[in-house]
Amino acid sequence: MNSTHGLVVLFLILFVFQFVLERFLAVFNLRHILAHRDAVPELLKNALSHENYERSIRYAKVRTRFDHVEACFDAALALVYLFSGVIPWGNARIQHLGLGTLASGVLLIGGFLFVNSLLSLPLEWHETFHIEAQFGFNQTTWQTFWTDKLKSGIVSLVLGVPVLAALLWFIQHSGSTWWIWGAMFVIAFQLALVVVYPFVIAPLFNKFTPLEEGEAKQQLRDLAESCLFKAKDIFVMDGSRRSTHSNAYFTGLGKARRIVLYDTLLQQLSLAELKAVLAHEIGHFKLGHIVKMIFLSSVLTFLGFFLCSALLSCPPLFQAFGFDSRADAAGLLLIGLIAPAFTFWVKPLFSRLSRKHEYEADAFAASVTRDPRNMGGALLKLFEKNLSTLLPHPAYSAYHYSHPTLLERLAALKWNIEADAPI
Repeated sequence: MNSTHGLVVLFLILFVFQFVLERFLAVFNLRHILAHRDAVPELLKNALSHENYERSIRYAKVRTRFDHVEACFDAALALVYLFSGVIPWGNARIQHLGLGTLASGVLLIGGFLFVNSLLSLPLEWHETFHIEAQFGFNQTTWQTFWTDKLKSGIVSLVLGVPVLAALLWFIQHSGSTWWIWGAMFVIAFQLALVVVYPFVIAPLFNKFTPLEEGEAKQQLRDLAESCLFKAKDIFVMDGSRRSTHSNAYFTGLGKARRIVLYDTLLQQLSLAELKAVLAHEIGHFKLGHIVKMIFLSSVLTFLGFFLCSALLSCPPLFQAFGFDSRADAAGLLLIGLIAPAFTFWVKPLFSRLSRKHEYEADAFAASVTRDPRNMGGALLKLFEKNLSTLLPHPAYSAYHYSHPTLLERLAALKWNIEADAPI
């Protein structure tokens, strides 16, 4: 077996293994959820209504079926892209246009992403207007849906074209060290985007208004100041325009940081619970989670670019998928399509790290507010409003969940609704 055939066989083995593993985990997870549908766990028997518990189980069933369909669609599409010859065909047609190397490469990758987004639209439409609407989450109108798509496309063009052109230029003009310059450029771009996003991009999709002056704002501001967390202001985002799901986060760097609360969150939580949620988000910053993730992301960016450089210099990569010679832009597309089959095993490691950070941020919030009940109460309300899964299969949550389950977080907080006090 030559190296070309060996690469194809290895990819297919890993591709099938990943697909089967993730589908089996989804099946095991749903069976586990259904096996525990008859009784609310003891810790929550006085806090969680059976009706909401049953709705969360129905939501999990519908989501699981949809995930199966979406996974099959994505897998079939990836195989078509890789083995039908459509990428070599598209690359050849674009090269005949005589646009130049950079413009041709950008057009190939941009055209692929555009076609892929079009093909994914029916599933996205069904998810938004059928599944989310069925459970009362969707607030998106057809006009908002298509307007968002148009805005996203424009933003992608404005940001994506220069980035793609720069990367292709590095590949063509920086020799064997192009991956170093490419990684440095992408990291710098991402950091710049963190600064620009809150002021330029986010307002294109949502309205951000300063939280009204009053007791709530004063107490939230006092909390931030007591944690030595400086932010430009506290803003309310009109998340209810699209969904009844809720969230809170902070964004930006340095003095440009801003605290953002979904309007749905303000409607769902008490002031004490809002303070706990804000303290949790501040905890991520104060405990160094943001810096750690930026550092880890930067290291992985360098590693990814190094591997890309090695693969682009590997003739079997191109021969395996229908090319006679090296084509840089097409090579980046191929790497993007085959990479998940080689990197899926890393996902549980990142999920584990993220869950560790969530536990630490919960503990920080409990310490700052001096009462675990507020954080626990907020988690319980958010669970009910979002119909989260209460009892996922341990293997499924270990693989997929970036946050601990509700029961795991309440146990870590030593929270007990029956005693109305920490355990």
